Amino acid sequence: MDVARLTDRGYTEADAAGATALFNVAESHAGGHPGWTVPEVRAMLASMVRDHDRDARVVVSPDGDMVAVAVVASPPEGGFRIDLMGAVRPDRRGRGIGRDLLGWQLRRAREIHRDTAPECDWVIHVATNAEDTDTLRLYRRAGLAPVRYWFDMEATADRPATVPVPDGLRVTEYRPGRDRDLHAAHTEAFADHWGSQARTYPDWESLTVRNESFAPALSRVAYDGDQIAGYVLAYLDDDPTRVYIGQVGVRRAWRRRGLAAAMLSQALRAAVPAGRHTLALSVDADSPTGAVGVYGRVGFTVQTRGVTYAIDLPAAPTTGSGQD
Repeated sequence: MDVARLTDRGYTEADAAGATALFNVAESHAGGHPGWTVPEVRAMLASMVRDHDRDARVVVSPDGDMVAVAVVASPPEGGFRIDLMGAVRPDRRGRGIGRDLLGWQLRRAREIHRDTAPECDWVIHVATNAEDTDTLRLYRRAGLAPVRYWFDMEATADRPATVPVPDGLRVTEYRPGRDRDLHAAHTEAFADHWGSQARTYPDWESLTVRNESFAPALSRVAYDGDQIAGYVLAYLDDDPTRVYIGQVGVRRAWRRRGLAAAMLSQALRAAVPAGRHTLALSVDADSPTGAVGVYGRVGFTVQTRGVTYAIDLPAAPTTGSGQD
Protein backbone atom coordinates (compact mmCIF):
# COMPACT_ATOMS: atom_id res chain seq x y z
CA MET A 1 0.00 0.00 0.00
CA ASP A 2 1.20 3.51 -0.84
CA VAL A 3 1.85 5.22 2.52
CA ALA A 4 1.37 8.61 0.87
CA ARG A 5 -2.28 7.74 0.25
CA LEU A 6 -3.01 7.09 3.94
CA THR A 7 -5.03 9.65 5.88
CA ASP A 8 -4.03 10.77 9.38
CA ARG A 9 -6.89 12.35 11.33
CA GLY A 10 -8.30 12.83 14.80
CA TYR A 11 -10.13 10.05 16.63
CA THR A 12 -13.94 10.08 16.79
CA GLU A 13 -16.47 7.98 18.72
CA ALA A 14 -17.19 6.06 15.53
CA ASP A 15 -13.59 4.76 15.59
CA ALA A 16 -14.01 2.75 18.82
CA ALA A 17 -14.68 -0.61 17.16
CA GLY A 18 -11.85 -0.19 14.66
CA ALA A 19 -9.39 0.89 17.34
CA THR A 20 -10.39 -2.07 19.52
CA ALA A 21 -9.85 -4.52 16.68
CA LEU A 22 -6.48 -2.95 15.92
CA PHE A 23 -5.33 -3.12 19.56
CA ASN A 24 -6.30 -6.80 19.60
CA VAL A 25 -4.50 -7.61 16.35
CA ALA A 26 -1.34 -5.89 17.58
CA GLU A 27 -1.59 -7.62 20.98
CA SER A 28 -1.93 -11.03 19.37
CA HIS A 29 0.99 -10.33 17.00
CA ALA A 30 3.16 -9.44 20.01
CA GLY A 31 2.37 -12.75 21.70
CA GLY A 32 -0.22 -11.45 24.14
CA HIS A 33 -3.94 -12.09 24.57
CA PRO A 34 -6.32 -10.04 22.38
CA GLY A 35 -8.83 -9.17 25.10
CA TRP A 36 -9.67 -5.52 24.44
CA THR A 37 -13.40 -4.71 24.28
CA VAL A 38 -15.16 -1.75 22.70
CA PRO A 39 -16.59 -0.53 26.06
CA GLU A 40 -13.09 -0.65 27.56
CA VAL A 41 -11.63 1.46 24.75
CA ARG A 42 -14.52 3.92 24.97
CA ALA A 43 -14.11 4.26 28.75
CA MET A 44 -10.35 4.75 28.41
CA LEU A 45 -10.70 7.47 25.78
CA ALA A 46 -13.51 9.21 27.68
CA SER A 47 -11.69 9.29 31.02
CA MET A 48 -8.03 9.63 30.10
CA VAL A 49 -7.89 11.65 26.88
CA ARG A 50 -8.71 15.35 27.14
CA ASP A 51 -9.28 16.16 23.49
CA HIS A 52 -10.03 13.31 21.08
CA ASP A 53 -9.16 15.37 18.04
CA ARG A 54 -5.84 16.66 19.38
CA ASP A 55 -4.72 13.78 21.64
CA ALA A 56 -5.71 10.69 19.62
CA ARG A 57 -4.97 9.94 15.98
CA VAL A 58 -6.01 7.25 13.54
CA VAL A 59 -4.47 6.38 10.20
CA VAL A 60 -6.85 5.01 7.57
CA SER A 61 -6.46 3.66 4.07
CA PRO A 62 -8.34 5.05 1.04
CA ASP A 63 -11.00 2.35 1.48
CA GLY A 64 -11.53 3.35 5.13
CA ASP A 65 -9.67 0.50 6.85
CA MET A 66 -7.89 1.55 10.05
CA VAL A 67 -4.16 0.99 9.70
CA ALA A 68 -2.89 2.55 12.94
CA VAL A 69 -4.05 4.31 16.10
CA ALA A 70 -2.17 6.42 18.63
CA VAL A 71 -3.35 7.86 21.95
CA VAL A 72 -1.85 10.38 24.37
CA ALA A 73 -3.50 10.00 27.79
CA SER A 74 -3.06 12.97 30.11
CA PRO A 75 -2.52 12.51 33.84
CA PRO A 76 -5.37 13.29 36.23
CA GLU A 77 -5.27 16.56 38.16
CA GLY A 78 -2.17 16.53 40.34
CA GLY A 79 -0.73 13.57 38.42
CA PHE A 80 2.68 13.19 36.84
CA ARG A 81 2.49 10.53 34.15
CA ILE A 82 1.43 10.69 30.51
CA ASP A 83 0.59 7.29 29.02
CA LEU A 84 1.07 6.58 25.34
CA MET A 85 -0.88 3.81 23.63
CA GLY A 86 -0.81 2.80 20.02
CA ALA A 87 -0.86 0.05 17.44
CA VAL A 88 0.06 -0.43 13.78
CA ARG A 89 -1.35 -3.30 11.78
CA PRO A 90 1.41 -5.93 11.57
CA ASP A 91 1.22 -6.08 7.76
CA ARG A 92 1.80 -2.31 7.59
CA ARG A 93 4.89 -2.23 9.80
CA GLY A 94 8.30 -1.25 8.51
CA ARG A 95 6.97 1.74 6.51
CA GLY A 96 7.56 4.49 9.06
CA ILE A 97 3.97 4.70 10.30
CA GLY A 98 4.79 3.71 13.88
CA ARG A 99 7.85 5.95 13.95
CA ASP A 100 5.86 8.96 12.77
CA LEU A 101 3.02 8.35 15.24
CA LEU A 102 5.38 7.85 18.17
CA GLY A 103 7.15 11.08 17.23
CA TRP A 104 3.80 12.86 17.23
CA GLN A 105 2.88 11.33 20.60
CA LEU A 106 6.12 12.50 22.20
CA ARG A 107 5.70 16.01 20.81
CA ARG A 108 2.08 16.17 21.96
CA ALA A 109 3.02 14.88 25.43
CA ARG A 110 5.60 17.63 25.78
CA GLU A 111 3.00 20.21 24.71
CA ILE A 112 0.54 18.96 27.33
CA HIS A 113 3.24 19.12 30.00
CA ARG A 114 4.26 22.62 28.95
CA ASP A 115 0.67 23.86 28.91
CA THR A 116 -0.44 22.12 32.12
CA ALA A 117 2.35 21.92 34.69
CA PRO A 118 5.70 23.13 33.34
CA GLU A 119 6.92 23.68 36.91
CA CYS A 120 6.56 19.96 37.72
CA ASP A 121 8.60 16.90 36.81
CA TRP A 122 6.50 14.53 34.71
CA VAL A 123 7.26 11.29 32.90
CA ILE A 124 6.05 9.57 29.73
CA HIS A 125 5.22 5.85 29.93
CA VAL A 126 4.50 3.39 27.14
CA ALA A 127 4.11 -0.37 27.59
CA THR A 128 4.17 -3.43 25.37
CA ASN A 129 4.83 -7.16 25.41
CA ALA A 130 8.45 -7.80 26.35
CA GLU A 131 8.88 -10.06 23.29
CA ASP A 132 7.70 -7.45 20.78
CA THR A 133 11.18 -6.73 19.46
CA ASP A 134 10.07 -4.39 16.66
CA THR A 135 8.21 -2.12 19.06
CA LEU A 136 10.97 -2.17 21.66
CA ARG A 137 13.49 -1.16 19.00
CA LEU A 138 11.21 1.73 18.04
CA TYR A 139 11.03 2.91 21.66
CA ARG A 140 14.79 2.78 22.12
CA ARG A 141 15.41 4.75 18.93
CA ALA A 142 13.06 7.43 20.26
CA GLY A 143 15.11 7.76 23.46
CA LEU A 144 12.90 5.77 25.83
CA ALA A 145 14.36 3.24 28.26
CA PRO A 146 12.88 0.23 30.15
CA VAL A 147 11.90 1.03 33.74
CA ARG A 148 9.50 -1.72 34.90
CA TYR A 149 8.40 -5.23 34.05
CA TRP A 150 4.97 -6.85 34.37
CA PHE A 151 3.59 -10.36 34.39
CA ASP A 152 0.41 -11.36 32.58
CA MET A 153 -0.98 -14.26 34.63
CA GLU A 154 -3.86 -16.71 34.16
CA ALA A 155 -5.73 -19.22 36.30
CA THR A 156 -8.16 -21.96 35.34
CA ALA A 157 -11.49 -21.57 37.06
CA ASP A 158 -12.47 -25.26 36.79
CA ARG A 159 -10.29 -26.30 39.75
CA PRO A 160 -9.99 -23.22 41.96
CA ALA A 161 -8.02 -23.29 45.17
CA THR A 162 -10.13 -22.82 48.28
CA VAL A 163 -8.73 -20.00 50.40
CA PRO A 164 -10.65 -19.13 53.57
CA VAL A 165 -11.65 -15.56 54.34
CA PRO A 166 -9.59 -14.19 57.26
CA ASP A 167 -11.33 -14.22 60.63
CA GLY A 168 -13.51 -11.21 61.32
CA LEU A 169 -13.96 -10.31 57.64
CA ARG A 170 -16.71 -11.07 55.15
CA VAL A 171 -16.56 -11.09 51.36
CA THR A 172 -19.62 -10.35 49.21
CA GLU A 173 -20.44 -9.98 45.56
CA TYR A 174 -20.13 -6.38 44.38
CA ARG A 175 -23.32 -4.40 44.93
CA PRO A 176 -23.91 -0.75 43.99
CA GLY A 177 -24.37 1.84 46.71
CA ARG A 178 -20.87 2.01 48.17
CA ASP A 179 -19.03 3.17 45.06
CA ARG A 180 -17.57 6.32 46.58
CA ASP A 181 -16.27 4.31 49.53
CA LEU A 182 -14.86 1.78 47.07
CA HIS A 183 -13.12 4.59 45.19
CA ALA A 184 -11.60 5.86 48.45
CA ALA A 185 -10.44 2.33 49.31
CA HIS A 186 -8.86 1.96 45.87
CA THR A 187 -7.08 5.30 46.15
CA GLU A 188 -5.61 4.25 49.51
CA ALA A 189 -4.71 0.72 48.42
CA PHE A 190 -2.82 1.92 45.34
CA ALA A 191 -1.13 4.94 46.92
CA ASP A 192 2.16 3.05 47.33
CA HIS A 193 2.05 1.18 43.99
CA TRP A 194 4.64 2.14 41.41
CA GLY A 195 3.39 4.71 38.92
CA SER A 196 -0.07 4.97 40.46
CA GLN A 197 -2.05 8.17 39.97
CA ALA A 198 -5.15 9.00 42.00
CA ARG A 199 -8.14 9.74 39.78
CA THR A 200 -11.25 11.71 40.60
CA TYR A 201 -14.36 9.73 41.39
CA PRO A 202 -16.09 10.45 38.03
CA ASP A 203 -13.07 9.28 36.02
CA TRP A 204 -12.51 6.22 38.23
CA GLU A 205 -16.21 5.34 38.05
CA SER A 206 -16.19 5.55 34.25
CA LEU A 207 -13.18 3.25 34.02
CA THR A 208 -14.46 0.69 36.55
CA VAL A 209 -17.97 0.16 37.90
CA ARG A 210 -19.71 2.11 35.10
CA ASN A 211 -17.64 0.51 32.37
CA GLU A 212 -19.96 -1.60 30.19
CA SER A 213 -17.47 -4.48 30.45
CA PHE A 214 -17.64 -4.49 34.26
CA ALA A 215 -18.80 -7.84 35.68
CA PRO A 216 -20.42 -7.16 39.08
CA ALA A 217 -21.40 -10.80 39.69
CA LEU A 218 -17.75 -11.86 39.37
CA SER A 219 -16.37 -8.98 41.44
CA ARG A 220 -15.86 -9.16 45.19
CA VAL A 221 -15.71 -6.64 48.06
CA ALA A 222 -14.39 -7.47 51.52
CA TYR A 223 -15.68 -5.81 54.69
CA ASP A 224 -14.52 -5.48 58.26
CA GLY A 225 -17.75 -4.44 59.89
CA ASP A 226 -18.88 -1.54 57.71
CA GLN A 227 -15.41 -0.68 56.41
CA ILE A 228 -14.20 -1.81 53.00
CA ALA A 229 -11.00 -3.78 53.53
CA GLY A 230 -10.36 -4.92 49.96
CA TYR A 231 -11.87 -5.62 46.56
CA VAL A 232 -11.50 -7.53 43.29
CA LEU A 233 -13.05 -5.89 40.22
CA ALA A 234 -13.66 -8.12 37.19
CA TYR A 235 -14.36 -7.31 33.54
CA LEU A 236 -15.62 -9.35 30.62
CA ASP A 237 -12.92 -10.17 28.10
CA ASP A 238 -13.39 -10.14 24.33
CA ASP A 239 -13.07 -13.93 24.60
CA PRO A 240 -16.43 -15.18 25.99
CA THR A 241 -14.67 -17.82 28.10
CA ARG A 242 -12.41 -15.37 29.94
CA VAL A 243 -12.60 -12.74 32.67
CA TYR A 244 -10.03 -10.01 33.22
CA ILE A 245 -9.32 -8.95 36.79
CA GLY A 246 -8.63 -5.26 36.38
CA GLN A 247 -8.06 -4.23 39.99
CA VAL A 248 -7.11 -6.13 43.13
CA GLY A 249 -6.67 -3.98 46.21
CA VAL A 250 -6.29 -4.48 49.95
CA ARG A 251 -6.01 -1.52 52.26
CA ARG A 252 -2.84 -1.44 54.36
CA ALA A 253 -4.47 -2.32 57.69
CA TRP A 254 -5.75 -5.64 56.26
CA ARG A 255 -2.71 -6.82 54.32
CA ARG A 256 -0.63 -9.96 54.98
CA ARG A 257 -3.69 -11.95 56.09
CA GLY A 258 -4.59 -13.75 52.87
CA LEU A 259 -7.51 -11.50 51.96
CA ALA A 260 -6.57 -10.97 48.30
CA ALA A 261 -6.19 -14.72 47.77
CA ALA A 262 -9.56 -15.37 49.44
CA MET A 263 -11.33 -12.84 47.21
CA LEU A 264 -9.71 -14.24 44.06
CA SER A 265 -10.63 -17.74 45.12
CA GLN A 266 -14.27 -16.70 45.32
CA ALA A 267 -14.08 -14.95 41.95
CA LEU A 268 -12.69 -18.13 40.39
CA ARG A 269 -15.50 -20.24 41.85
CA ALA A 270 -18.10 -17.79 40.52
CA ALA A 271 -16.65 -17.78 36.99
CA VAL A 272 -17.56 -21.31 35.88
CA PRO A 273 -21.35 -20.99 36.38
CA ALA A 274 -21.09 -17.79 34.33
CA GLY A 275 -19.43 -19.72 31.49
CA ARG A 276 -16.02 -18.16 32.09
CA HIS A 277 -13.27 -20.71 32.58
CA THR A 278 -10.15 -18.54 32.63
CA LEU A 279 -9.28 -15.54 34.79
CA ALA A 280 -6.44 -13.24 33.74
CA LEU A 281 -4.68 -10.31 35.35
CA SER A 282 -1.53 -8.21 35.08
CA VAL A 283 0.81 -7.58 37.98
CA ASP A 284 3.91 -5.54 38.70
CA ALA A 285 6.83 -7.97 38.76
CA ASP A 286 8.32 -5.98 41.66
CA SER A 287 5.07 -5.38 43.54
CA PRO A 288 5.83 -4.26 47.12
CA THR A 289 2.80 -6.19 48.39
CA GLY A 290 4.09 -9.56 47.17
CA ALA A 291 1.20 -9.82 44.72
CA VAL A 292 2.94 -12.30 42.40
CA GLY A 293 3.18 -14.84 45.21
CA VAL A 294 -0.37 -14.16 46.33
CA TYR A 295 -1.74 -14.85 42.86
CA GLY A 296 0.37 -17.97 42.53
CA ARG A 297 -1.20 -19.30 45.70
CA VAL A 298 -4.62 -19.23 44.02
CA GLY A 299 -3.38 -20.92 40.85
CA PHE A 300 -2.32 -18.02 38.62
CA THR A 301 0.74 -18.70 36.49
CA VAL A 302 2.81 -16.36 34.32
CA GLN A 303 1.92 -16.47 30.63
CA THR A 304 3.76 -13.49 29.17
CA ARG A 305 5.84 -10.51 30.31
CA GLY A 306 5.22 -6.86 29.64
CA VAL A 307 7.62 -3.95 29.93
CA THR A 308 7.16 -0.22 30.47
CA TYR A 309 9.50 2.18 28.71
CA ALA A 310 9.80 5.77 29.89
CA ILE A 311 11.34 9.15 29.24
CA ASP A 312 11.41 12.09 31.65
CA LEU A 313 9.64 15.40 31.17
CA PRO A 314 11.65 17.61 33.53
CA ALA A 315 10.30 20.83 34.94
CA ALA A 316 11.15 23.95 32.96
CA PRO A 317 14.12 25.82 34.42
CA THR A 318 13.19 28.83 36.50
CA THR A 319 14.70 32.22 35.76
CA GLY A 320 16.01 34.60 38.36
CA SER A 321 14.74 38.10 39.00
CA GLY A 322 17.87 39.68 37.59
CA GLN A 323 18.57 41.48 40.88
CA ASP A 324 21.83 41.21 42.78
